[in-house]
Amino acid sequence: MMNASSSTALPVDDTASGRTRLFLLIGALYFTQGLPMGLSMEAVPVLMRQSGVSMDIIALVPLAALPWIIKPLWAPMVDNVWTARLGRRKSWIVPMQAIMVLCLVMLGFVSFEGAGFWLAVALLVIGSIASATQDTATDGLAAEQLAGRGLAQANALQIGGLMAGFMVGGGGVLMASDSLGQSGVFLLLALFPLLSVAIALLWREPARQRQETPRARLTDTFRRPGIFLLLVLAFIYGGAHAGGLSVSKIFLVDNGWSIGNTGLVSTISGIIMMVIGCPLGSVLTARNRWSTMVAGMLTAAFSFVIWGLIAAAVLPASWPVVLVAIGLLSVASGLIAVSAATIIMAFGGAGKQAGTDVTVVQSANIMGEMVIAGLVVWIAGRSGYAPTFAGAVVALLFAVVFVSRAARSIPVGR
Repeated sequence: MMNASSSTALPVDDTASGRTRLFLLIGALYFTQGLPMGLSMEAVPVLMRQSGVSMDIIALVPLAALPWIIKPLWAPMVDNVWTARLGRRKSWIVPMQAIMVLCLVMLGFVSFEGAGFWLAVALLVIGSIASATQDTATDGLAAEQLAGRGLAQANALQIGGLMAGFMVGGGGVLMASDSLGQSGVFLLLALFPLLSVAIALLWREPARQRQETPRARLTDTFRRPGIFLLLVLAFIYGGAHAGGLSVSKIFLVDNGWSIGNTGLVSTISGIIMMVIGCPLGSVLTARNRWSTMVAGMLTAAFSFVIWGLIAAAVLPASWPVVLVAIGLLSVASGLIAVSAATIIMAFGGAGKQAGTDVTVVQSANIMGEMVIAGLVVWIAGRSGYAPTFAGAVVALLFAVVFVSRAARSIPVGR
């Protein structure tokens, strides 16, 4: 094994075929990273309930995603330790994907009842650790190998891939479980990370020369200029998506919408974000990252104006109106997510420990989404939906001012 104190990258493969293979790898990796999250948050709790597991026990399952919040603790190791035979990033990507394959295969044959419950949770935790660790390596790979338009495209793949993986690991597993059974659906799911391993092995990571460079350290991340502004930005930027989706779905149910139709709205939202929001975000981000984020926040604010008018009974809670409101929010979420992820990766790539720096900032984003999603629902329960949506509009306008100022203070030149 080698460490980062003796490495720096040689020029990357800028040929069309080389970039295509790199984008294929990045897209496949981000997709598989979304699978454990979909399993922990959606599919496995439902399958366990179907097996008769109590709600009190099932409530513990989403905690399997905790490694995504604490992964900065071992991110420097991912930057520092690697083998020259595979390359700095593939040294982590390949074994982490292999661990995910094994966890998914084993989940296909584990009972979710009795003592098997704890084994299933352990496998979910191990798979989550593997995917979170791989995320550090994948982010470092993208930040080091790409810049400009390529970085924007990679982040469209990141957001779209993670969401697609979440949908497949969540709703996709539930839809297929009746026909394929538990073993069949998890074995099918294991094919995705197995395919990613094959793609990773076929892609040749640029060689690295021996040269003295600093080892990655978590403390060094917090010494970088602009890091604290970026952490605040990361904490708040996902609020429009996480908070908006969480409260809007509850709002629809309270307005008499069925669970099935509410779930359909959620699915449509995800598709719009993947098919329209992320690609549009990639194109606009390649031109100007900060302007794209501002445009996304203003679009989200307009969406919340519509939601507020529905809550105030000025507009009907009909399919056409709801689709316009959720569609605007989904497009806005794509613009915000792609531009923010590109800013974060450019910040990481401008330093000497891309994996660690990007991981720290992304963990702030995950924490922010969790806090804001819960906070918005709590406020809605206390104050009502119309004031909550109005407050979201005001908060987003303040966020626009913050982003405009942050653009002048955070060094992300690439």
